[in-house]
Amino acid sequence: MENVKEYIEGIKTIPWISFDELNNQIFFQQTSVDSKTNQRLSQIFSIDLISKKIEKVTSGFNDSIPKISPDGKFLAFIRTNEKTKSNKINSIFIKDFYKNYEFQLTENFKSVKSSEDNYGLFNWDNSSSRLVYSFRASNLNNLDLKPLVVKKIRYRHDALGWIGDIYNQVEIINIFDKSIISVPNSECDHLNPVFSNNDKLIAFITDAGDDRDTSWTQSIEIFNIDSSKILKIDQSFGGLFSLIWTEDDSKLIVFGSNDNKYSDKRVSSLFSINLKNGEKVDLNINQVAFNSQPNLNFLSHMTLPYTSRGVSFIADISLKNSKLKVLYGKESKINQIAYGNSNEKVFFVENSRNHHESICQYDRSSNNYELLYDSNDDLFQKIKVSRMEKFEINRSSYQIESRIFLPNDIDKNKKYPVIIDIHGGPHGRFEDQISISQELFTSNNFIVLAVNPRGSSSYGDDFLNEVLTDWGGEDYLDILDSIDELSKFNFIDPNRLGLYGHSYGGFMSSWIIGHSNKFKAAVISAPCINLNSMSGTSDIGIKFGEEQWGGIRTFNVEKHLFNSPISYVENVETPALILCGELDYRCPIEQAEQYFVALKRLNKNVQFVRYPDQNHQMLDQGKPDFVIDYWTRTINFFKEYLC
Repeated sequence: MENVKEYIEGIKTIPWISFDELNNQIFFQQTSVDSKTNQRLSQIFSIDLISKKIEKVTSGFNDSIPKISPDGKFLAFIRTNEKTKSNKINSIFIKDFYKNYEFQLTENFKSVKSSEDNYGLFNWDNSSSRLVYSFRASNLNNLDLKPLVVKKIRYRHDALGWIGDIYNQVEIINIFDKSIISVPNSECDHLNPVFSNNDKLIAFITDAGDDRDTSWTQSIEIFNIDSSKILKIDQSFGGLFSLIWTEDDSKLIVFGSNDNKYSDKRVSSLFSINLKNGEKVDLNINQVAFNSQPNLNFLSHMTLPYTSRGVSFIADISLKNSKLKVLYGKESKINQIAYGNSNEKVFFVENSRNHHESICQYDRSSNNYELLYDSNDDLFQKIKVSRMEKFEINRSSYQIESRIFLPNDIDKNKKYPVIIDIHGGPHGRFEDQISISQELFTSNNFIVLAVNPRGSSSYGDDFLNEVLTDWGGEDYLDILDSIDELSKFNFIDPNRLGLYGHSYGGFMSSWIIGHSNKFKAAVISAPCINLNSMSGTSDIGIKFGEEQWGGIRTFNVEKHLFNSPISYVENVETPALILCGELDYRCPIEQAEQYFVALKRLNKNVQFVRYPDQNHQMLDQGKPDFVIDYWTRTINFFKEYLC
């Protein structure tokens, strides 16, 4: 399947950009695949905004998250070194532009990473002389196997592996003499620290608390650098993602979950916290999904990205009335933005239907949009992108939105097989963007239906919460009714329908084939199959599971069993392909194992493929040859049963 290899080895992403206002340039991280070594590369480049010249900035091929100092003289970034097969260390490096050399700032055993993303884990002060960062200690010397003693529920994580009793700690380091100030920590994670504008205080996220092991709530603490005292803000959140100081340091603007439910950045809300009285104000009066990110500036207002009904916008928001003033928005997904103190121009990474992972500029004065760099222009000059259409149905007082992705050269006088693509989450969403999975399907002459059923994010709080304790209920019916609506199109073959889903999408795919025999094939990736066992084996089985599935498993065994696809294997007649990484701690491989054995024991048509050393993020971060194998098998399976 040559086009799979071309996509996976050819696609580039831009996870991070940083704007140097003084020198009028953009620094950005770009990831790619080296087919010769079967490795993923991450490199740092710059764009001169006058000449538009692009240059490689740092020497490494595992460099990420460039952050320019306020004076424009230094670039801080992460360099990842693989100490052992299972131990990668993220060290902070500094690029000194005046002396034109790089040096390692943090010690080898301090790895700047966390169970969340790493983009907010280190930040500059305003004098450009210090960095504050969050790190996890790593044992580099003891490589011997030994018994691992478990004392807490939160002892491992899909992104980190074994956690044990290791916590994220915060330090301040001087880049010139490497002197360190440590923030006191007692058996909790301290994350995403940020200097106040006067450089006297550090705000950070903490999950400290007596019930930390089961509550998973987070709060904010303020460290006074001169006195070493910590102020605890008396407000808790289900999840906190980034903190921004207001101009006078009297308040913090907070990206976080809007209640004490399990944190999911895809449903991020926005708050202000008054540091004098602890008052919390919800700024999300429109119930949109804010695209959470660190390193934004707050002047008289703040500029930020958000998503509504699967479409992204850039807007200004004021603390006075919480109203959003939209600056830019079209059919696209906006991943990250950057701007300087003047805020005259806003730079952002955009994924639209025309460009995949591009760096763009919005000019306030002229209201003009400019494409600065299209990382995948060469690839999509050779490969034509699918066409996208939308439709809605009304079900039980909700508008259920779907996107249809069509082969670029579709002949609507013919009938085509359809793959129903089901997103993860359940609070994920399909957006107006180029999605590689959907492009792989459409380039092989499949039509793709992507439904955002209730539970999807960016459609309001009520819509989002409808899925709680109802997995396989109304969400399932939203998908089936949307399929029925799609079948009205003349170019759809309703007798050749397939299902594909990863994570919650894997749950839904397996749920559907246990309740309907209208589908000819199902590819089930990293699924949730038995909610009773998953509550005890998943790294988020307690907090996430108890909220999503209906309370503590011990007291709700029958409820968990009712909502588990494992309970309906006898009904399955659809050929199934199960795919899973062996180091998946989010939807552990034991879930896939149970489903395979249960189906096989009843002589059902089922295949099972396991990918060694791969976790839940395999499709985005896994070994390229495994990802190529995964998609090749998936497409061949659909071709066998749908074509």
